[in-house]
Amino acid sequence: MKTKIHVVFPILTVLSFFYQSAYAQSLTTAQIKQIEEIAQTIASQYNAMSDALLDQMTVSTHAIAIRRNVRIEYVLRVKKGLSIVEQREFSDDTRRAVLPPACQQNANNPAFDRGLYYTFVYLNTYGEKLVEFNVDKVTCKL
Repeated sequence: MKTKIHVVFPILTVLSFFYQSAYAQSLTTAQIKQIEEIAQTIASQYNAMSDALLDQMTVSTHAIAIRRNVRIEYVLRVKKGLSIVEQREFSDDTRRAVLPPACQQNANNPAFDRGLYYTFVYLNTYGEKLVEFNVDKVTCKL
């Protein structure tokens, strides 16, 4: 199953202001709050451009910030009831498309180093979950 998979990450350059304070060895309450604010900013920026990501396959996409997590959900036009083999192929293809650029973009991101992470969720229009996975420091092996 070859499908077009969107890989879009908000550019974190606007967040460089927050980086210095997120770099401490242990996180203070204020630093955790700053990382949570970074997650909120990323989700807001993503949602502001989400209409540009819609195409024949992508019905909708949106992001929500939950603490230090940015959860990005996609609803795709994919047939109902994929077989186990098709689900595995979709999952593998999606991870291969998303993980390398996400890890590369966040390699020098102190907020990511201090607990900011992404959750990618792909659903079909019938509400069936196709794949869900996290991109974090451990996943990226940073």
